Amino acid sequence: MRRSKVLEERRKRVNPKARERVSMSFQIVDRIHGILEEKGLKQKDLALRLGKSEAEISKWMRGTHNFTIETLASIETALGAPILQVYRYPAHEMEPMFAAEP
Repeated sequence: MRRSKVLEERRKRVNPKARERVSMSFQIVDRIHGILEEKGLKQKDLALRLGKSEAEISKWMRGTHNFTIETLASIETALGAPILQVYRYPAHEMEPMFAAEP
């Protein structure tokens, strides 16, 4: 996948202490860019599908936006492709959680 020169320059300027935290945001943006490219879509198309302005999507796609779970789920639905992979434990492997008794 071709990477954006703008994003690469931003990555170089990230404070080393914040690099790990910001790295995931860049990975999310890279994934969204990849899905758009695979599907022949533009950021404008994503904006229309989400009912957002192109300016807002552009802001998100700079790589510094703090995505919420709700936003990521909406983007996944709009694009019909997963952005994050989360391991989901089968119900039989999960231990029930109960409130502690006083």
